Amino acid sequence: MKKVIFDTNFIRNTEAKQFLGGRSELEKFAKVAELVFPDIVIEEIKNQKRKNLESKKDSFLKNPFHWLRKLDQDETKSFDIESYITELEAEETLKYSVIKLTDYFVLEQMKDLALKKLPPFEAGDNTDKGFKDACIYFTTLEYLQSIPDKMIFFCCKDGRLKEAFQKHPNIIVIDSYDDFKKSTIGEYRTEYFVEKLREELQNNSIIDSNIIDYWFNINENQVLLLEIDGEKYVVEVDSGEIVAFEKVTAYSEAIDSLINAGAFATTHAAIEVLNPYIHFLSDNEILKILEAVNTNNQIYLIIGNEDVKQFVSTLYDRKKELLPTELAVNIKNRLEE
Repeated sequence: MKKVIFDTNFIRNTEAKQFLGGRSELEKFAKVAELVFPDIVIEEIKNQKRKNLESKKDSFLKNPFHWLRKLDQDETKSFDIESYITELEAEETLKYSVIKLTDYFVLEQMKDLALKKLPPFEAGDNTDKGFKDACIYFTTLEYLQSIPDKMIFFCCKDGRLKEAFQKHPNIIVIDSYDDFKKSTIGEYRTEYFVEKLREELQNNSIIDSNIIDYWFNINENQVLLLEIDGEKYVVEVDSGEIVAFEKVTAYSEAIDSLINAGAFATTHAAIEVLNPYIHFLSDNEILKILEAVNTNNQIYLIIGNEDVKQFVSTLYDRKKELLPTELAVNIKNRLEE
């Protein structure tokens, strides 16, 4: 799975309800990539929350409603902000890994970049800004050497940090999920791979722009979505090789039929059609199916039937991390009934 490292600005969040910010974008990334944060980014998030909570506590103590409601001033003062932040971090639902700088010999390189005002340090003579970015920069470079594929994405909006990373061909700098998608699809929009598609699909009219989307399937292979002359195709790719392809129309009606099943026989028939194509299904299609499992009694009342249980279990086991907590619990309970 692709690895994406994030700068602080992308996940900035001073609020007290959730640990990480930028959640709508991060949730999209989490479906197709591994989220990675340098430790200084995590510490900066904690510091932002710490400052905000301390400020809010001070203003709350000065608020007349504090004593009008006869709230205990000592209790408010003694509220343990550090413990709360630790708890908030532990309860974060998005999965991510943290990387740390261990090679401190880079301090000499860092000092040299700072003195010469080179990226990621600011260029102005009257500023030393850039230390945190430099820590992120060298932490990322060290991590790059520790992973097998030696290729990562770095997501940030900081100009000088971007400039520093753009010197490295195996670090792809992006500033949004849409940018990530374009960059990733770009890997398949080469003449070499497009020629493979032409051969496999026996269609010489295929061009790079026919590849319009992709996702990871239940086997953790990539599935490319192609649109050619108004017809949509899905192509499963494993390690750069095409392993299967099909027209979307081969199974799309069966998805709608299953979701809207009005009889047990319809449920069985739809699953029979879908089973050979289960490895082509996108995250959105799987989510819609599992939502229907939870709400359509023509599915959940026969979930104990072998074909239904096997189909639903396969989707749930491979993609349960995509589900809202309540839905995941409900599906799990239905499968265990």
